[in-house]
Amino acid sequence: MFTVTTSMSTAPTAASPSRTSASAAPSLTPRLHGVSETMLQTLAMRGLYAGDMLAMSLLRRLDYDFTAAMRDDALAEAVVSRTRALDTLATTFAALHPHGAVVNLAAGLDTRFHRIATADMRWFNVDLPDVVEARRLLLGHSRNLTDIAADATSPEWARIVREAMDGAPIAPSVSPSAPRTASATPSAPSSPQAATHPTPRPAAGHRLNRVPVPPTLVLMEGLSMYLSDSSLGTIMSIVAEYFPGATFVSETITPEFIADADMPSIRATGSRFTWGAESGAQMERLEPRMRWHADIPLETHGHYLAVFAA
Repeated sequence: MFTVTTSMSTAPTAASPSRTSASAAPSLTPRLHGVSETMLQTLAMRGLYAGDMLAMSLLRRLDYDFTAAMRDDALAEAVVSRTRALDTLATTFAALHPHGAVVNLAAGLDTRFHRIATADMRWFNVDLPDVVEARRLLLGHSRNLTDIAADATSPEWARIVREAMDGAPIAPSVSPSAPRTASATPSAPSSPQAATHPTPRPAAGHRLNRVPVPPTLVLMEGLSMYLSDSSLGTIMSIVAEYFPGATFVSETITPEFIADADMPSIRATGSRFTWGAESGAQMERLEPRMRWHADIPLETHGHYLAVFAA
């Protein structure tokens, strides 16, 4: 939840953790907790260190203490590297599929749509209701962009996206498959450009209505590390069921990363990392219809993007 105030709002700068830049626009006071609150830290990192000017403008409207974020070098490195890699993936996908669709799970205050979206590409941001309300207050509405208030582990968001794609309601049916065992095979470094277009696997078992969907890229950023095998498997099953042929990209960390991570701004929200995998190959066992394609290593050891074909 956000509270609207009429006081002057200020934003941090890269030079100092104190607020030094002011705006006359009404400010918003975030009332977020836990994982939802982490979106404010990542917003600050994109605005201050990744050159995201829209993110920087949003910081000026938030009445929030970003001191912990300003001192979190580990988070800054992780956010900047994942932002650049995912921007490259999405840009490449848009060039290959200008009439395709992007689904951004756990979108937070992400502004990727505004940086790279093409005129005919449809974009769907999915997050919890309080986060979607924050997006509405801060970012308003844009053509071809839909914000969906739903938990990523619920098929509701997928039904809404498919209805938008198909132009008609569809049956609310998701049947997660039983897990299977998969060996973890180390991957060779892969480029983001190659990862945006993995070879789709043949359909296995039931697929929703078997109605063709446009080329679809499903991004999951800043979420897997807070999940469990069960919840992650549910999300992968939803993607496989509703978007056959889609490319699914999950930001992922290793157990070693979890053990070594020291990110005080995340810790200050009361959140903690609970899940990791040595390779995306290990995640195939959670949903047999998702075929692991590649791992894209990021700058921090144990931090990568796992790419799958649905």
